[in-house]
This record gives sequence, C-alpha cells and structure tokens, in this order.
Amino acid sequence: VTKLIPEQVARQYCLIPVDRIGNALTVAMADPSNVLAVDDVEMLTNCVVQTFVSTPSDIRKAIDRYYKRASEQAA
Repeated sequence: VTKLIPEQVARQYCLIPVDRIGNALTVAMADPSNVLAVDDVEMLTNCVVQTFVSTPSDIRKAIDRYYKRASEQAA
C-alpha cells in the first residue's frame, strides 16, 4: 500500500498507509484530526480514508522501514 502515497506526502503529514480493502484505505496518523491531510490523501488515492492514531516516532520508523524497502525492490 505504500505505492499509493508518495514518501514525501507520508512524511509531510506524518502518516503511513496500513491496509486497503476495495476503495477504503486505512492510514495511521499522528494527527487524525488533520482534515487537510485526509482530504489530500483521498484525492491522491481515490480512496475513502479511515484513520487511526499512532505516535509520530512509530510512524517515522515505519516510513523509514517500508519506503526504503519499496525503493530497494524497485531498483
């Protein structure tokens, strides 16, 4: 699911995509009340975003881990 949201967007809004079922995208965010971030992700992915809270440090670790892995697989 990391292919749905560019790394720069994930870092900007401190979020990470977790799962996608149909057009429902589950995203972990440091601030799920950030309506602008949710709207941007919905427009970017054409999905309905469902959010849940995570700590900024855990999200940054996940971004570092999963986006690095995705870029390594693409190479």
